[in-house]
Amino acid sequence: MLDRMLRYLMWELGAVIRAPVTFCAAVLVTAALISCGVIWSFRSETTLLRRQLSEYRDKLGGASPDEARTALDALTDEVTALQAHLKPRRITAYQREMITKRLQASTGAQYTLAIVHEGACWDCPQYAADFDGIFRGIPGWLVSNRVVMGLTQRPPHGLAVVVADPLRPSAQESVLLQALQEAGIELDVQGARSPLDKGPQLLLAATTTQ
Repeated sequence: MLDRMLRYLMWELGAVIRAPVTFCAAVLVTAALISCGVIWSFRSETTLLRRQLSEYRDKLGGASPDEARTALDALTDEVTALQAHLKPRRITAYQREMITKRLQASTGAQYTLAIVHEGACWDCPQYAADFDGIFRGIPGWLVSNRVVMGLTQRPPHGLAVVVADPLRPSAQESVLLQALQEAGIELDVQGARSPLDKGPQLLLAATTTQ
C-alpha cells in the first residue's frame, strides 16, 4: 500500500516538472476562483444588510434607534394613561378601612353628607355607590344622594369636597378632607354654589380627560 502511494506521488511530481507553466496556471486559476467566490459572497451579504437597514429606516420613518425608543416610550405612556382612564374608579378595601377609622363620629354626634354625581359621567354611579356604602356604615353620618346634569365647572380630579368656605372649613369639613386625603384619594376643594347648601358635599364628575 505504501509502495503504491509513493509511486503515485512520484508520478505527480514528474507531471509538475514536465509542465510547470500548466501547473502554476491551474493554481492561479483556482486561487482566482476562490477569491471571486469570497468577494461575491461578501458583496451579496453586504447588499442584504444594506437592504435590511433600508427597510428598518423606512419602518421607523428615518428615525434613529434613540428616536424610535423615545417614540415607543411616549406611545407606551399614552396607552397606560388611556387604560387608567378606561378603568372605572372604585374605592379599595384599604381606602374604605382608612376612611371608616378616621370618620368614627363622637357618641351622639350627627353629621350630614350629600353625595352628588354628574349624570353624564360613565363611572360616577358606581363610584358614588362606593362612597355611599362607606358613610352609611359609619354611625352618626346621614347620607343623601342626588344627580346633577350640565356641570359648568368640573373638578380636575373628578372628585371635589364642596364646603361653605374653602378658606375656613368647619370642623366636620376638615375631618372629612383629612380622611379622604389620608386614604390616598385625590380631590379638589370647591366652595358651595348656593348658601342653601347645608353641610359638605362629595361632588363626583367626569375627569377633564374623559
